[in-house]
Amino acid sequence: YDANGVQRWLVTSKIPLHGENGKIIGLVGIGRDITEQKLAQEKILKLSKGIEQISATIVITDILGNIEYVNPAFSETTGYSEKEAINQNPRIISSGLQSKEFYTDMWQTIEAGKVWKGEIRNKKKDGSLYWEWATITAIKNDKGKITNYIAIKEDITERKKMQAELIKAKEKAEEGDQ
Repeated sequence: YDANGVQRWLVTSKIPLHGENGKIIGLVGIGRDITEQKLAQEKILKLSKGIEQISATIVITDILGNIEYVNPAFSETTGYSEKEAINQNPRIISSGLQSKEFYTDMWQTIEAGKVWKGEIRNKKKDGSLYWEWATITAIKNDKGKITNYIAIKEDITERKKMQAELIKAKEKAEEGDQ
């Protein structure tokens, strides 16, 4: 702690100081304040843990769309392990049910540095289909250059099923009214 009571982090090196008779009479040392680095590391660790533990699927790709990172929720949702997903294109989960125009619009939006949001019907490793609500955006460096893309996705399969059931029930009720 410094004179103001603020916690500081230091890296120190110390060597013994020998007297004329060879006995240690003290220490000589230097210290370097690494408080800013330590606080930055703690912030990065907090963000990393949050991404690892969130229930939403997180996928980070390079600018060509090749997967560089997936969180555990991705594996739970899709059935693909992190090792199977890394260096793959997100097409590994594509159901083929979206049009080419759908993906063209998505890519044009994120390549322009804007946020794309929408529903996607994807396919798990076992072949079963599921719905996701996705938010995809560019990650930019300090100079504003796009370096990566990040997708944050929520499985909305159950919600879509409930919506379909409600629509059927409504149609049935309207038929009864007629």
